[in-house]
Amino acid sequence: MLPAEGTIVPLVTPFDGLDRIDSAAVGRLVAHLLEEGADALMPTALTGEGPLLSGAETEAMWEATFAAAAGRVPVAPAVIATTTRDAVRLARRAHAMGAAAVMAAPIVPELYAGRSRSDVRGFIEAVADATPLPVILFNYPTLTGVDLTPDFLAELADVPRVAYVKESTGDSRRVHAIHRRCEGRLEVICGNPNAALESMALGCRLWITGILNVVPREARAMLHAVTREGDLRLARAIYYECVLPLVDLMFDTSNPTGVIKAGLRARGVDVGIPRPPGSDLTTADRARLARLAPPA
Repeated sequence: MLPAEGTIVPLVTPFDGLDRIDSAAVGRLVAHLLEEGADALMPTALTGEGPLLSGAETEAMWEATFAAAAGRVPVAPAVIATTTRDAVRLARRAHAMGAAAVMAAPIVPELYAGRSRSDVRGFIEAVADATPLPVILFNYPTLTGVDLTPDFLAELADVPRVAYVKESTGDSRRVHAIHRRCEGRLEVICGNPNAALESMALGCRLWITGILNVVPREARAMLHAVTREGDLRLARAIYYECVLPLVDLMFDTSNPTGVIKAGLRARGVDVGIPRPPGSDLTTADRARLARLAPPA
């Protein structure tokens, strides 16, 4: 079961010098994040370069994550698949490994058009039927080619085991709209760092975003400032000083994964660099990052 409140860190995927998943580095990453207070873990999401992993690599990353977590926190793997068959297989594999939930998205590989609503619903129903696990829907239209609008989500909330949506459009008004249409049937997870504070203030109690790898303790403190202490002034201070400067760098460089991995290295956790065609940060950008993410 996922926590009722907290941070779910979408793990980066460490690669070694031969572009293979580095299981030892996964263990070090998980140990660091748990020490810093992460409430749950999500391997192979977009931050984990999930679309660039083969099926075998996806499962290898899951195995390394579950082994490192050792039951201390929930693990909710991301199922990013272009076919229903692959998504169902991966969902069943996640369940067999002991997952608390799965996040699923039907990726559109072709460029001609998006999926029809009936096709998207069919994909989600098949994944939800495959296991007894709660399903997190992933709304990131620029990645998936599918926009889970509030009206569409009101329909999908009727699918058994669909329990959450990771809302990643960056439009905080969606949080209001989903709450109004779904009437408590679907929990909204904050999924975009640029709208995080607003989303929390509007009722999001869970947060999934890549920058949590770099500032897990600070992000958790920000969430608690809103949800437990009702201290928006403290939340703003953390957001403006610790989170948004890193987010700005991610977008300035057009290299989010590079920033996140370099940020982890700056904090003493070597997770390698992004898989090509991704790349490491330039020397100048690493210097800028060093001022934003000093060693823990």
